[in-house]
Amino acid sequence: MKQKLILHYIYDPFCGWCYGLAPVIDVAVALNGVEVVAHGGGMLTGENAQMMSPEWREFVRPHEHRISAISGQVFGEAYSDGAQFDYSILLDSSLPTAAMLAAEEVAGAGLRMLKALQIAYYVKGRPIAMREEIPRVAAELGLDASAFAEALDRAVARLDKHFSESLILLAQLDSAGFPTLALEKDGVMRKLHVGQFLGKPDAFRAMLTKELESPTA
Repeated sequence: MKQKLILHYIYDPFCGWCYGLAPVIDVAVALNGVEVVAHGGGMLTGENAQMMSPEWREFVRPHEHRISAISGQVFGEAYSDGAQFDYSILLDSSLPTAAMLAAEEVAGAGLRMLKALQIAYYVKGRPIAMREEIPRVAAELGLDASAFAEALDRAVARLDKHFSESLILLAQLDSAGFPTLALEKDGVMRKLHVGQFLGKPDAFRAMLTKELESPTA
């Protein structure tokens, strides 16, 4: 008999490694018996929020080359040749995270929203932290504009609590970075080694399938 698994995914919309992990997350979402619960970590919030800059570009580019090489995920020209040189672009995790919470509330589409935001930013070079950009992404997902706008306001109001809970979970897992994955089965949670599965969605599917089919401890 198959078991129920919960995959906890601690992420940030501006985390390039989270973008690299997207195909692995897709596998979990598509697998019957697995519930993916996303926790926004607020990597670029408060005093850590910033504008695009030459310093930020030079910091992230070596990582992005590695991410592409390992995961096969593509960083688009509109991002690498456009957005990374547009110093009016805000890098703040708050609103994209709220958008994901709002999409989950109105349509169970939180992970779809995250994927759409990652593509909007890392492929199309769009400013996903800007208030006017979020409704465009929601519309592309087919979400009701009025319901989403109301849910977004509610999500913004509870962001501090959401980030705090995510960081508590991160500490409980003895982890400090994004992405972090943890598998919960029968109330027992264990951290997964992300590097073992990055770029290997088939291996991740096989691991989850084995966990689903193994007997309860």
